[in-house]
Amino acid sequence: MSHEVMLENIKTRLDKVDHAVLQSIMALINQSETKPAILPQAAVGSTFKPVDIPDAVNRKTNFVGENLTLEEYEHLSPGERGGLQQRLRERNHLWLQEKFASLKAAWLVVVNGEIIASGQNLRNLPLAKQNVEVYQRTGKFPFVFINDDLMAIEEGTSTWHATVDPGDFYPTLPVTLTSPADTVAITGDFYTGASGSFVDYDFLRAQNLIRPEIGDYFELSRHLNQPYHCVAKPLFFKLCSKTRKVYAFETMIYCVTDWPLSPFVKINPTRVALIGRDLLLALKPRVLLDFAQRQTEILSSAPIRKKAGVQKKQVSRSRRRRL
Repeated sequence: MSHEVMLENIKTRLDKVDHAVLQSIMALINQSETKPAILPQAAVGSTFKPVDIPDAVNRKTNFVGENLTLEEYEHLSPGERGGLQQRLRERNHLWLQEKFASLKAAWLVVVNGEIIASGQNLRNLPLAKQNVEVYQRTGKFPFVFINDDLMAIEEGTSTWHATVDPGDFYPTLPVTLTSPADTVAITGDFYTGASGSFVDYDFLRAQNLIRPEIGDYFELSRHLNQPYHCVAKPLFFKLCSKTRKVYAFETMIYCVTDWPLSPFVKINPTRVALIGRDLLLALKPRVLLDFAQRQTEILSSAPIRKKAGVQKKQVSRSRRRRL
């Protein structure tokens, strides 16, 4: 009996099995699988090399899709690259879910249907240079997949910048974006529901902050139930406090193509950037959101010290009342 026929027979018979039996079957399957090891991470700006992948990860390779050459990939427009990524994700949805979960990975690099590298956070996501290096070693331009859970943006509206809803505003955050070529100050919408930061790709190109590179990989994701395409680029973010203290941090940002048609402008049509919590978690400033004045202030990062003496007096008065 072939494997295909055997699987069809199993599927037919499983329809008549009760819940307890199904649980026992799942337990046996789990016991037969070996938990794969976490792959080494690649640092931003550095070269990552092929790694030995445990057999448990790739022994049942069902990935569907043939890698292109670098030349073939470069001939595709950003829209065509996004379309390719969408088809790959749809065809390999279950395979990707399994690999992301088993490796606890934020991103995967796939060549010839096998995972050759992965990382546990998006700060070391492979850039154009690393993708070209993979091609030079393998003759194939790699597929790079980002875990959807880490790209997710929690839905909802908030305050500050006026939105399309009357009386609604979005909190803003003044930041300076810096690259080796130029520096630009912008005011982005600040949203803690997003783990990363998203900026208009064409705006960044026009400001000479980023440029297209051979090997750029365009990712497909969704926001407000609408797809969008983006490419990750490293940039320096700077914040300046009221006391002129400067907070600076290099991070990966997601440059969204066709920004005016993207879901990022549905709530605020004038938005050029959505600043997520990654920047603030790295810099750790104190941020004051003044809802009365609809203003954002960057304060000192030093914590507020409580006056111990005042606390003691309050405690002592409380004790006297009880007595």
